[in-house]
Amino acid sequence: MSDQDYEQERQDGGFDAGSSATDPGDDMSAKIAQLKKLTELKTQGVLTDAEFEAEKRKLLES
Repeated sequence: MSDQDYEQERQDGGFDAGSSATDPGDDMSAKIAQLKKLTELKTQGVLTDAEFEAEKRKLLES
């Protein structure tokens, strides 16, 4: 994923954990999937440590 793809994903709300699902299990599954994606981006060097931590914090606080 390129920096441009990452920025588009952020603008499209791809990293937001907001979900219309009412099942807490579905919400948790979505958060785990997003966290894994963030981890991949950090590993690939697309995200800095600070960006990763900020996105992770937003995800976990929602």
